[in-house]
Amino acid sequence: MVKDPLLNLIQLKSLEEIIAAARDNIKRHRRRFLQRNLRPCPGNCKGASMLGHKVVGCLNCGSPNAENCINEKKFVPLFTKEELAQQFADQLRDPEVLLREYRDVTVFLWVLGAFDKQTKTLDENIVEKVEQREKSKAVSVAGNGSSDQLRVRDPLPSGSDPAAESGDNDATPNYNR
Repeated sequence: MVKDPLLNLIQLKSLEEIIAAARDNIKRHRRRFLQRNLRPCPGNCKGASMLGHKVVGCLNCGSPNAENCINEKKFVPLFTKEELAQQFADQLRDPEVLLREYRDVTVFLWVLGAFDKQTKTLDENIVEKVEQREKSKAVSVAGNGSSDQLRVRDPLPSGSDPAAESGDNDATPNYNR
């Protein structure tokens, strides 16, 4: 048995801490993805004027610049927020996109056993539980000998509602929770 002095210096995080950090990371990437793709600019507008594959302006607002919208009231997004959220969820399940765009999320999924780098496959059950957007739920490993099975528990006291705490009382889903 090899004794590595580095192993004595390492203090492993609990599974709950790893999952919480993975969720925060995914939430941050989702928020940025939505902001980037809902930003009023000709690149995100249905009225974009194209020259080949390049956006050169907008027919709706008359902007000659692909980065700035002259009249944001005339901006018509290419996709709805729900469609973009689904696109992001699909990207999280694509090993090629994960390795190219979201390396930090890939590492979390690898640590949790959801990603196999050699075969480039994902365990959908683990990804789905980590990526959940429902109430703030914590995921823990079932203590029955299998580290693959995840059990979801609600850490909020009964009667507490995260939407009420944040002041979000509208019926539209918040994909950043």
